[in-house]
Amino acid sequence: MDRWIVDFHRGIRYLSGHDPASAVVFLSRAVQNCPLSRPGELTRALYYLGIALRRIGYGSSAIRSWVSSQRMKKSKHIRALLDRFCNEYGMVKQDCEAQDDWQAFYSIQLLRYLRGFKKRTLSDRAERSMIGDIVREAWKELQASGVLDGRTPEEKYEIFQDTKIDFPLFYYGRLKDPVVRVNFAEGRRYKPGDSCPCGSGLQYRCCCGRNPGEDELSIGLL
Repeated sequence: MDRWIVDFHRGIRYLSGHDPASAVVFLSRAVQNCPLSRPGELTRALYYLGIALRRIGYGSSAIRSWVSSQRMKKSKHIRALLDRFCNEYGMVKQDCEAQDDWQAFYSIQLLRYLRGFKKRTLSDRAERSMIGDIVREAWKELQASGVLDGRTPEEKYEIFQDTKIDFPLFYYGRLKDPVVRVNFAEGRRYKPGDSCPCGSGLQYRCCCGRNPGEDELSIGLL
């Protein structure tokens, strides 16, 4: 029996036995080693990996896993999970709209900072604290301006993208996104609410255009 199959079944046993941390280890191995010629098994492994990740508190990584599964093969079960746990920004749903907004704003600015310095993740707690303080100060100013009042999530997303923060020793010439998704049929960039061009059936903001969460960025999943 192939090793990835053994890892998959072992991961399922750990998940059933209420040990999601161990399940993540084996299900991750199964995902990494499962051949692309077995899409059914790979999507199943991604599905269960997402469940295990969510149980240990890595909600953003769980969404990433489920979205990857949905791209490979559309599933009502995956779609239901994403509808339940994913917010309008393609991130982990928070307790209220204000927290959803802050999470999206922070993610956009953190990702911009990391790309600007060509880093995959923050170096240490001191850097994380410094960046957090800078972004939070900018967030307070944005809220106080009233520009977000009455806006839809899609409109807020555009405002978040347009907000530039003056990070220490940072050059804005580095800020351009490496890839610009364009709808050539309509001659415009894809909007967050458009259907994703990859064919997953999800909205662009919840699929290829989603913002990575802090737990993804903390381990360098750019």
